[in-house]
Amino acid sequence: MTTDCPITHAKAYPFDIPDGSYVLGKDGWKPMTVGGHKTEKRHAVIASGSNASPNRLAAKYQDYGYLLDEPVYVSRATLHDFDSVYSAHISGYGSIPATLAHAPGAETDVFVTWLTDGQLARMHDTEAVGKNYDFARLDRIILVLEDGSGYTHGHAYLSKRGCLNHDGQPISLAATKTQGRMWKAMSQTDVLRHARDVTAPDQDIDTFIKAHIDCPDTRQTRTEQLAQTALDHGWTGGLKILAP
Repeated sequence: MTTDCPITHAKAYPFDIPDGSYVLGKDGWKPMTVGGHKTEKRHAVIASGSNASPNRLAAKYQDYGYLLDEPVYVSRATLHDFDSVYSAHISGYGSIPATLAHAPGAETDVFVTWLTDGQLARMHDTEAVGKNYDFARLDRIILVLEDGSGYTHGHAYLSKRGCLNHDGQPISLAATKTQGRMWKAMSQTDVLRHARDVTAPDQDIDTFIKAHIDCPDTRQTRTEQLAQTALDHGWTGGLKILAP
């Protein structure tokens, strides 16, 4: 792997996301018939960022193939009154990842991953639950799947660090389609530049990214700086932290 590869990877977040529902198994992923997901003994987890990417999901389970004895079903959906925004932390692979924020009137494209107990436990590990994210149940929401079925509750990973702040507002993911968007949207490269301007303004962008990929201490210091001015997710409709 060349030096540029991890930097390019960091800038690619949230990675390739299909236009419709799909299913991920041991042999890879394929499009799923609308409504073809299974819900029995599954946890409905809203994916607002890279967890919607089949390649990213596959990477999380690649060393745990037995967890795909039962495939992961991933349903396209619309989440009302929320937007996908950037969290106030930097991931181990160098990107600034997503979280959800309450955005009255917005309708954002998300995916729902239907996870078994084992798949969920592995997902907790990859999401650094307890450090970067809380695993929460959102109540009194409006979540409509691609097949038209509706849910008033669902699970999500909410940033413990808060929402990244830009002029007093969260920053939306430009890669996510949202109707009625309230806030400025940025690409991953743009939001990394914003984080650079806040934490290391004298560095060029690739040097900045490489530094926090290579050094966990640098990454932690920058995350702490970004979190100092972070914003709350704002949801007051009903929320229970299940794994803090």
